[in-house]
Amino acid sequence: MEDREQQQRERAYRIWEEEGRQEGRDLDHWHRAAEQGQDNDSEAADVTQANQDANDAFNGQKGGRAEPDMRPPSISSAD
Repeated sequence: MEDREQQQRERAYRIWEEEGRQEGRDLDHWHRAAEQGQDNDSEAADVTQANQDANDAFNGQKGGRAEPDMRPPSISSAD
């Protein structure tokens, strides 16, 4: 995976291109790219947490890590 600075450069370049390649706005593009990166990081953290919460709910956990039910289906469910 590329480092954060390289990703920010690429976002800033895309912003520059989208705005018609205007000169003299490089700092604005750089700052906007940094904000977008922070938004992406925050969104990724939210998705990771939602996935963990869903996994915990699926496994019957509430806050702690319980051991998974390793019993065979004939013992763990009333078939």
